[in-house]
Amino acid sequence: MRLREHWEDLPIRLRAVLSALFLVLALLLLWWLSGWAWPTRALAHRALEREHLFGRGEIVAEGEITRFEDAPHSSQQGTHFVVSERDGRYIVSLLRPKWGFLWRIAEDLFWPYQVLIPTEEDPLAYGFLAGDPLYTADGSGLLHAYGWGELLLVVSADPDIVRVEVTMDLVSQDELEQDPDWGLHHGVTVKATETGPGSGLWLAPIILEKSGGTVYVVLRGYDAAGELVYTYIPQ
Repeated sequence: MRLREHWEDLPIRLRAVLSALFLVLALLLLWWLSGWAWPTRALAHRALEREHLFGRGEIVAEGEITRFEDAPHSSQQGTHFVVSERDGRYIVSLLRPKWGFLWRIAEDLFWPYQVLIPTEEDPLAYGFLAGDPLYTADGSGLLHAYGWGELLLVVSADPDIVRVEVTMDLVSQDELEQDPDWGLHHGVTVKATETGPGSGLWLAPIILEKSGGTVYVVLRGYDAAGELVYTYIPQ
């Protein structure tokens, strides 16, 4: 009661200033508790651009990250991606919702922020949007890992490339000793889906029915006539 009396004794202008200050401090506390989340995905992406000194790029793609049916789900996983381009470099951010109306960086992967740089000599570059172990249940209800699900994003610096194929495998040392190009000969190949007409960005979901080994990725780019114009094979 005494505190209220002291408050009412203050000049109206001072009370207004203090009220505004308390409101700002409360909003800053709320923002801190959210993990510095932002009201839109674009703003969260811009914050990452500034944090990593990338510079403001043109947002060229954004969308939902579709998880595999047999993959575990976590509130820390990225649910959406945003891609911006600046001077031939592509910045990719993986974001997740916070409190249902804010957005912040995902925390489930080692690569929630990536920079992809295709060049004239190597016009295709790739990064990972998702990487999840896959599980199946036996008759008793116990879960057993049977493979790995990956979602790749491929970017192109060559406007002549209109179709992209991705071959991927997890190669063990024993397999490499049998065949140095084991991943090329035994990997899973999928046709990537372009995020939009002429965007130069493709999504490639791949399911590998194995869970151990070194990541092996091959990229192929084709022109409008169906001719292979570029191949990336890891050395």
